[in-house]
Amino acid sequence: MSADSEISIFTHHFGRPNPAVPPGDFFADKFDKSLWRMMYDEVGAGWYRNGFLYLFGTDLPQLTVCLDAWTDLLEPGVERVVIGRNAYGALLVAERTTEEGTDAPIGLLDPWQGTYTKQEGLDFASLLSEGLPENRLPGFLDDAVYSAFSAAGNQLAETEILGIQTPTGRGGSLEPGNFRPEEVLAFHRRIAALRAQ
Repeated sequence: MSADSEISIFTHHFGRPNPAVPPGDFFADKFDKSLWRMMYDEVGAGWYRNGFLYLFGTDLPQLTVCLDAWTDLLEPGVERVVIGRNAYGALLVAERTTEEGTDAPIGLLDPWQGTYTKQEGLDFASLLSEGLPENRLPGFLDDAVYSAFSAAGNQLAETEILGIQTPTGRGGSLEPGNFRPEEVLAFHRRIAALRAQ
């Protein structure tokens, strides 16, 4: 299977972004930049699944500051950049992009669970052909609460997520009433501080 057809698996599952945004500049090496440009031409960058996913956009690296709230979960001294998020504030993170390029390992920061996980062999390129299309990132694509929120005529601002108020591990539920629009960085700081108590 060619690289193009592997990436087309992503577009088969997620379509083109709506709306689309300029792509992020995630890589330092010329070769990796050129590979990413080819990938971007196929998959795009922006909002997918009716606004539930925001992937590969130029402003996503600004969310890397959210990781500062979770230093107890993260191996120190590792270069990381946020490359995507869902409407609940879970972050897709590429590690060591300067060294690894498109082979950069992918991590998932799940603020609900207070976990940061990586899967063996999942890198930037296979995220597009396998990780996302095969739903290999636990919970990342579960849009049930967001769908109910949207169906009720609600909408999030670009910098907001649908933040769980009381995490399930602290007696909260996954009912829509336990979620409210919240600015993404404020949400990460609040949930990380709650988890530390």
